[in-house]
Amino acid sequence: MIAKPPKPPRTPFLGRFVFGVLILLAALVAGQTLLWRWSAGALAEGFSDWVVQRRAEGWRISHDIPERGGWPFAARLSVPQLSIDTPGDETAGEGISWEAALLTIATPLPLPDALRIEASGQQALRLGAMQIPFTTTSFTALMPLEAGQPPRRTNALLQGISAQTPNGQLAIQRLGLDASWSRAAELAFTLQFAAEDTTLPQGWFSARTLAELGPKVARFEFDGAVYGSVLPLPSLVEQLDAWRASDGRLELRHARLSWGQFNAGLTLSGRLDHALQPAMAGTLSIANPNPAIDSLGRLGLIQRRALDGTKFAVALLTRRAENGGPPVAEIPISLQNGVVSAVQIPLVQVPPIAWPQH
Repeated sequence: MIAKPPKPPRTPFLGRFVFGVLILLAALVAGQTLLWRWSAGALAEGFSDWVVQRRAEGWRISHDIPERGGWPFAARLSVPQLSIDTPGDETAGEGISWEAALLTIATPLPLPDALRIEASGQQALRLGAMQIPFTTTSFTALMPLEAGQPPRRTNALLQGISAQTPNGQLAIQRLGLDASWSRAAELAFTLQFAAEDTTLPQGWFSARTLAELGPKVARFEFDGAVYGSVLPLPSLVEQLDAWRASDGRLELRHARLSWGQFNAGLTLSGRLDHALQPAMAGTLSIANPNPAIDSLGRLGLIQRRALDGTKFAVALLTRRAENGGPPVAEIPISLQNGVVSAVQIPLVQVPPIAWPQH
């Protein structure tokens, strides 16, 4: 009998599976690497274009050589020793600037749906001629991205702020900010922020004020918006007049301050009149108003002989809170023709604003 030739050995299934997985992993790594290179390059190019555009507008921007990183799950651009100065004469108290030891711009991969911006190390803020060095334990901003559109919103969180002002130390435990803006013909800019557990510099207030209210502000929150058209006209006066004519307005939808005996809120709507002077109307709400009035009296802001009359007038505008909380006084306020009024009673005359002609 003739023997049959032996069959060739089959490649084990496990070996083929492992080989296929390795090929797939290699393809994924190569694809992710190509995506990272493209995304990191786009970040570097976008930052460079932004710097060129701002410099063309008169800004002064300097930084050390940026470095790319973050592979494989993020594209990251690290910009050391960044300094940004807006146009303006510092000696004349104009312009603002910001410095950071390190600025990091990153976007997640493989789906780059947002820019994450972090600042770290020693920083400094200049407002006019006033220089304020500061540090934070965390400084992060998030800007959602839309296909084919520049960012239109940013959300920032700063924690552990410690700043050295000319009047003493300023500390803020937590500061949150949310801003959005439109690119349409009519400007719409909204801003919300809240500061918690703030310790104010003693030099900002007299010893009497701090003794009465204390140096710590429990919370300050703000929610406002600006609407109207901003046109590139030759002078500020022409721009303001065009903004007024386009139904330009300022809406303070909500503001609240909790400081010592004060727990007050404010809503306000403002415009410019034909003389380009502010005209505003709104409501000031004060929780538990009598202790707040007593504090104003001890500070000398309300004359002692007027305390009883002030409390009586405020009592007429006070209502009990529906949830059983402290009573709340709601006081209508306005600014018309340079006169500040409360409950239609004129309080003080404010000087007109002399807008620069250039």
